[in-house]
Amino acid sequence: MALEHVAQGQTRFFTPGVAPDPRGILLGRFCLMTFPTLEGAVSWLRLYSSEASLDELMANLTITKARTQLGSREIVIQIPAVSSYASDRAARLARLVGGAIYTGTAKHFVKYRDDRSPYGYDAVDIGAMPAQVDFMVHGDEFAQGYMKEGELPFARLLFRLSIRKVPGGENLAIEDRGELYLAVAHGLADGIIRYLWRNRVEAEAGLFQPRTQSAFEERQRGYMWIRVRALPERILALFLGTPGIDVFRPAGANAAVAVGYQHPIDLASCSSVFPPDTFHVFWPNDRVDVLPGPLALSDIADLTKVDVELDRPKDPGQQAGGPPEPIGVELRLAAAMGPPRRVVATLIPVEHGPRLKRILFALPPVSLRGHRVSVTDRGILVVGSENLDVIPLGQLLCELTPGLLVPLGMDIVPRVSPEVLARALGHAPGVVTVFPPPSSKDDRPFQVPDSAFTTLERRSLAKLEVDRADVTDLAAEQVPEAQIVNDAVGRFALWGFPDPADRKALPSGGGGDNK
Repeated sequence: MALEHVAQGQTRFFTPGVAPDPRGILLGRFCLMTFPTLEGAVSWLRLYSSEASLDELMANLTITKARTQLGSREIVIQIPAVSSYASDRAARLARLVGGAIYTGTAKHFVKYRDDRSPYGYDAVDIGAMPAQVDFMVHGDEFAQGYMKEGELPFARLLFRLSIRKVPGGENLAIEDRGELYLAVAHGLADGIIRYLWRNRVEAEAGLFQPRTQSAFEERQRGYMWIRVRALPERILALFLGTPGIDVFRPAGANAAVAVGYQHPIDLASCSSVFPPDTFHVFWPNDRVDVLPGPLALSDIADLTKVDVELDRPKDPGQQAGGPPEPIGVELRLAAAMGPPRRVVATLIPVEHGPRLKRILFALPPVSLRGHRVSVTDRGILVVGSENLDVIPLGQLLCELTPGLLVPLGMDIVPRVSPEVLARALGHAPGVVTVFPPPSSKDDRPFQVPDSAFTTLERRSLAKLEVDRADVTDLAAEQVPEAQIVNDAVGRFALWGFPDPADRKALPSGGGGDNK
């Protein structure tokens, strides 16, 4: 028996149940892949799930343990030939992990196309199938029969695979922390809910008693299951290092895998395996919990404890010990726990005013433009939009909320919301409220209205005395009109004109001596 190359446009074939697709490639209803070991079959599923969805193959995907006529055992994966494009991907990945791929419909499967035969292969002189053989594959210069020994359901294989540790998998980027799950032991649940609520982490929680799928763990374990969104990196690192708290990443709609681990098969590509009324949790050490689904979770804001006073309070004047102590907490500055904020202002002592003047001469125009300054009894307050840290004087200030300034690297405790803090301080638009550093002589906060600010460019120029100069009219003086006098030139005109004194001595004839 031998194979022959399929020609372009060929319509008649010896192999039963095959036909050309619109591209002219020979295809049956199924593709059959054979692997020497189960590890090869799992490797193919892993590679295919990372490139495409297994759900499109799940309707007719079967995994079979088979024995050849020579007595060797192999793993056979059968998938539907949905298109030649999907079959090309399956063939490429099967050959990559040491498997072989064939195409056919029922009993006979012929070698799938490769570079030597772009349109596929057709088997010549198939002959009768031997007894007790369930199906046959036809390859280069051979035909091999297989006997089925048992089916291996895909779902069973999926849950038997152990999740593997991923180096550096605990370091999640901001997009990977968009949605996470927490499994919290009963004793820590109330404290974790309060901690998340105080840090303004959006979360929902529910109490579950899972059904375990692990063969090594038969006991029922209940825990609080919490879904958190946009979990900060510092809180994630804290939870990962706290016993009794386990963190999971979603893997599709109905599954989650422990952070730092990865399932060999992409669970999101085979979500149809998980029943819609279940939620599977994959733990390290081959533990799989099944939670009832869809998950019914409640907002943690509704789970925080609320203290309710049922007794009617007495009049403070009637109490023997006098009026009760006030319950208000004094505001104070403490070291900030979050990342440093942007510097928007600086508070310079008044005695450092001459230094500020010298610095203003050295600053470029771009550093002066856009900044405002106000000179107060508490110091020189310079407020700007950006690049304010170029002024190396005073206490740098950052902004909690628009117009509310605190020293750089510090925060106000108790850490109430900026809206509540602004209401308590009487802070409003048009006012700048400043908390001086604790080392100041007067560390009480103060306020400066916006009207007290002038631009730093205008303030940096001192008042100049300008003298008025006298204007001189440089127009030419008026001269009298010229008069023309016609005098007799005499007989010797070329001798020049005589002076007026000499003219009187000349005879009436106008001539001189003629010697």
